[in-house]
Amino acid sequence: MTKIVLIALAVIAIMALLVLRQHLRLKAKAIRCAKEARRFHEKLQKLSDPAHLFSDEELHLLKKEFAPLLDDVNDLYDNFLVPNEYLDRLGLKDFMDERKLLNHVQYQNNQRHK
Repeated sequence: MTKIVLIALAVIAIMALLVLRQHLRLKAKAIRCAKEARRFHEKLQKLSDPAHLFSDEELHLLKKEFAPLLDDVNDLYDNFLVPNEYLDRLGLKDFMDERKLLNHVQYQNNQRHK
């Protein structure tokens, strides 16, 4: 009976370590994504400067460049091992919001540019 308990405890400990390792890996991924999200924000700021006409080609290239980041951030928000509040604090919700409104930002910018 004690062997079964010891084996069960060992399995639980191993599983807990694996979950912790995955949690830490996802947090590191989130930090990398936050750095990329800041780069996206800076690039968007330049493209949406009222002195600049934000072309459709630039919009397409921006979406294409940051598509992998969008996928990674969506995956992070879908994973229960990293709290959404943590991702929000890193600025990833802001990235998602900006990314969602790209076409509108382009439209508004080009209206002001005229």
